[in-house]
Amino acid sequence: MHDPRIEHMNALKCIIRYIQGTLDYGLHLYPSLTSTLVSYTDVDWGDCPDTRRSTFGYCMFLGNNLVSWSAKRQSTLSRSSAEAEYRWVANMVSESCWLRKILLELHCPIQKATLVYCDNISVIYLSSNPVQHQRTKHIEIDIHFVRKKVARGQVRVCHVPSRYQIADIFIKCLPSVLFEDFRDSLSVRRPPATTTGVC
Repeated sequence: MHDPRIEHMNALKCIIRYIQGTLDYGLHLYPSLTSTLVSYTDVDWGDCPDTRRSTFGYCMFLGNNLVSWSAKRQSTLSRSSAEAEYRWVANMVSESCWLRKILLELHCPIQKATLVYCDNISVIYLSSNPVQHQRTKHIEIDIHFVRKKVARGQVRVCHVPSRYQIADIFIKCLPSVLFEDFRDSLSVRRPPATTTGVC
């Protein structure tokens, strides 16, 4: 916002209108029969026209309930979309390890592998391929960290088509229908209708 333009003001007006229309929305949690960790992660590579930094977004579910989410600008530049996405997958794996440890301390251990969904095929290939390529030497630590978790069966990095990439809600402008679909998938809804005083 160091150089505000009319586009910034128009975007701010849209945000304010959206917030005013959704003041009664909230995150709903429900009993869940499954105890798996599933995350969606995506990166809008180099989307900032001034800094060329990427914006990351993720959401993590425990069973059917959203338990962790974030969107933030990358602090460094990435040389490719695969690098940007791989760095964020490594952050997701780290976050899932932390949640697994907390759940273990609460005597609710997660037995199944954490599923990490991303829409970049190169990232999925790098996460399980033991061959180190010259082009990936600069992200070697992240690659080894994720590969180790994949090899131990604690994490599976899977492909999700962009149409089902829920993390896009945090980083991209989406058509209204897709935005509302993703918002509903995150269990961000109006409260259930009250029946107080109804005969």
